[in-house]
Amino acid sequence: MRDELYSIARSEFAEDLIFEIGDRSVVLSIKGLLIARADREGYNFSFFEVTETETVLAVQVKGFIVYIAIESDEELDEEEYAGVGKALLEHLTPKIALLVTKAEKEYRGKADILLDDGMSPELKEFFYSILAKHRQGKSPYEQTEVA
Repeated sequence: MRDELYSIARSEFAEDLIFEIGDRSVVLSIKGLLIARADREGYNFSFFEVTETETVLAVQVKGFIVYIAIESDEELDEEEYAGVGKALLEHLTPKIALLVTKAEKEYRGKADILLDDGMSPELKEFFYSILAKHRQGKSPYEQTEVA
């Protein structure tokens, strides 16, 4: 079963995307993909800034979270994130739905990295940290204590 998920990851996600932002073109390269079971069902998304040019988009669909590692050819301004995020979600949602639909039917694991296409050390560290947290049943989000 995992082979089918790897195949979907390679065929659907291993790509470079070009977006027009204002008067310039920005190239976003998908470098990694991780799928993990979520604690509850729902729909949500988050961005995690890993470096100035590397971001992880986490999309929760039903009982899964799909983490997508994205590398930009240049740093994006904060106000550009909304437009880029919208364009990314529009482009990637059908692909994420395909992956999650297949995973719902047959995937039994807690979390797996499905695509690792030349990720930087920082992205790898982020992905393996998320992978370990999911496999241990811990929340992938940092917890802070009230003083």
